[in-house]
Amino acid sequence: MIQMPRIKLFLFILVLISCGNQLPERPLIQFSFENKTLEEIYSDKVVWSKANEMKYHFGYWKPSVWVKFEIMNPENEPKDYILELESPWVDKVLLSWRTKENIVKKTFDGSSSFSAREIPHRNPVYKLTLDPFETRTVYAYIENSGILNAPFRIWKINSFFDRIERDYIANGVYFGIIFALLLYNLLIYVSVREKAYIYYCLYLTSLGINYSLLGGFFKQLLGPELEMSVKPYLYVSVNSSLMFVGLYSLSFLNLRKVNRRLDQLILFSVVGFGIMALLSFILPYNWMEVSFIYTFPYMFLLLMSAGAYSYTKGIKSSSFFLLAWFTLFIGVIADSLTKAGLIPFSTFGRYGVQIGTAFEVILFSLALGRRLRFLLEENLMSKNELTAIKKDLETARKIQMRILPDKLPQNQNLTMKVSYQPLYEIGGDFYDFFDFSEGFGLVIADVTGHGVSAALDSSTVKIAFRNAKEYKHSPKELIAAMNRFLCTSLHARFVTAAYFYINFNELKLHFSAAGSPPFVIIRNREIESFECPGLLLGVRPNFEYEQKMVPLQKGDRLLIFTDGLYENLKPDLDFASILYPEILPIVDLTEDEFHKNLLNRLSKMRQISKDDITLISLDIH
Repeated sequence: MIQMPRIKLFLFILVLISCGNQLPERPLIQFSFENKTLEEIYSDKVVWSKANEMKYHFGYWKPSVWVKFEIMNPENEPKDYILELESPWVDKVLLSWRTKENIVKKTFDGSSSFSAREIPHRNPVYKLTLDPFETRTVYAYIENSGILNAPFRIWKINSFFDRIERDYIANGVYFGIIFALLLYNLLIYVSVREKAYIYYCLYLTSLGINYSLLGGFFKQLLGPELEMSVKPYLYVSVNSSLMFVGLYSLSFLNLRKVNRRLDQLILFSVVGFGIMALLSFILPYNWMEVSFIYTFPYMFLLLMSAGAYSYTKGIKSSSFFLLAWFTLFIGVIADSLTKAGLIPFSTFGRYGVQIGTAFEVILFSLALGRRLRFLLEENLMSKNELTAIKKDLETARKIQMRILPDKLPQNQNLTMKVSYQPLYEIGGDFYDFFDFSEGFGLVIADVTGHGVSAALDSSTVKIAFRNAKEYKHSPKELIAAMNRFLCTSLHARFVTAAYFYINFNELKLHFSAAGSPPFVIIRNREIESFECPGLLLGVRPNFEYEQKMVPLQKGDRLLIFTDGLYENLKPDLDFASILYPEILPIVDLTEDEFHKNLLNRLSKMRQISKDDITLISLDIH
């Protein structure tokens, strides 16, 4: 939850910025939608309608309006006044009044360059001088594609320039906040590469562009010689702001995991705003402005709902997200009500949108900071957990290595070389042997699956093998005994295995297999493979296994392996087509060199390991 001191500070700032100097009242106007020339206006051939008090909005569908109002000098000396139209985006304005000598006409064209203006100000402003106690009638023709309004103010010279100074300070603070947050969060994005930060930076950029166009600062400060209408670019920036804040919200609230439907709805809305941004140069401007009446409340309610839902699902940083949208909403409402004259003027009302968006982006930044802190804490916890898991895996690896033979057989009739490469720290492959004077028994097994669970079950295979020691001279009986034990000891897991018994007196190899790959004998530079079919261990307790015999010769080299040695190398070929071409060039090497070279040659073919690898070679002497 947001702490109370932060809320109190926030409310204090809102109260503080709500204080300010009173602006001059807007003049009471009369208006007419008749299509008249200026000469007809002065000839009193126009029927004027009286506007309600403080009314100056005329809707979105009227292309133009004539208005008239009076300016009075109540003092006994000439006075200079500034007439300001608070619409920097208006298309065209024609101002006119009658003096003693003639009729004065002043024009404004929103597409002309800023340097062409009579007074260099972001709004259309004009100077006029009134004689003592003079009351002057001003006529204005306003043409605009979009919202049609006449928000005139009449200033005394000193008051107007004092207001300009405060206005620039307020807007300078606003743009400074935007730029500082943009730079700060851009640097964070470069460091952490979190998508929410880049979407937030894009939102800040579009927001800054949006208000520079909306407030008339773009032409004044960045392009005083540009002759163009800012409206289509304003609509692009507004729709882009809604698009980027939607993308930011998707990433920040993690809606894909929290609520798939909300995620898809916001994503659909984001695409819609992107399309609207592209159509800003085509669609009529009044259509675009009317669409904002609906799109902003829609996006506000949608993202507020998404933030509230995420908060209920445990994403606590969403509290800042909700408060950010709330401050923007308050700012927009205060700005609208102030302009409509429904509430007394205040600094907060005058700069409601700027203040609301400033607090919004600050709170968004705080939300990102809080989320980053949570991510760092989670990352630290994950690292600690990973360290603990690595320690456990290392312990498990040591335990597994203890279930494998700690040394190779010391037998004058053969030498043995083993390579054991688990896919992870530990694996499901297993081998063991019985070494006695008249013979030698070797088992190799592969538990289905990988990792810790397979390694744990491989210890069960060792127990099964050692319990079947009485059958060490009979491969099929030993495999059958292991099968009976594993059928009662393993659950939802099976084992491929093979047992080889070498009788040194008869120089014969007896073997039995349970789904294990064929083994290879290299003799006199020739390669031959042998296999014995059999059901995997752990499936049927009463399965009867076959046993086969192969005569041996001194100098034979036996290669016994699990399927990880050759699988995923060339899927279209069988094991013989893969292994034989790699074995043949190195058959004359010593056992150590052969073993190492074969693994290296196969590793070069293997793009990625997907299984445990065990390779055993036996040289018969």
